[in-house]
Amino acid sequence: MSNPRILGGTAKGQTLEIPRSGTRPSPARLRESLFNILQFHERGTFLDLYSGSGAVALEAASRGWTSTAVDKSKGAAHVNRLNATRLGLRLEVHCDDALRFAKSRPRGFDIVFAAPPYPMDLGAIFHEIILSEVAAEGGIYILQYPKGMELKLKYKSKLLEFDERKYGSNCIAILDRPVIEDNSD
Repeated sequence: MSNPRILGGTAKGQTLEIPRSGTRPSPARLRESLFNILQFHERGTFLDLYSGSGAVALEAASRGWTSTAVDKSKGAAHVNRLNATRLGLRLEVHCDDALRFAKSRPRGFDIVFAAPPYPMDLGAIFHEIILSEVAAEGGIYILQYPKGMELKLKYKSKLLEFDERKYGSNCIAILDRPVIEDNSD
């Protein structure tokens, strides 16, 4: 497999180093489509949970987003920092558990992207990410999962609607942050 390239923005065309093992970079077609969807959104904060190779977080940084990458692998975090430095991109990198990080940053990000390793229980992970309320008001969750997986997303007891896009063997679910009802009266 060849190393991924940045597809747009200030680092367009630059090749990314990737960790030697344990990562599955999001395919170029998926990344390009993702940023075509986001191109008309005002640039703000972008969170890449389970960042692995960092291809999505670095793409976001190249395109003007204030980007943060989170992965528990020290090797992945190290490669993300090296790529950001080499490409002159501002990327905040955290070597941490993605769910713990999300829960520690309520309403912290305009766009929340998550592509956990596919052997994990993705439905449960996505549920925890949404419950963490890491997306800011008006924010968007973008969740990557394998084609063929039936995805049902809930916030508390409410089934959530989302836009599903398919790209080869991968899908992404795009959903607005659920409205949080304030019952503190």
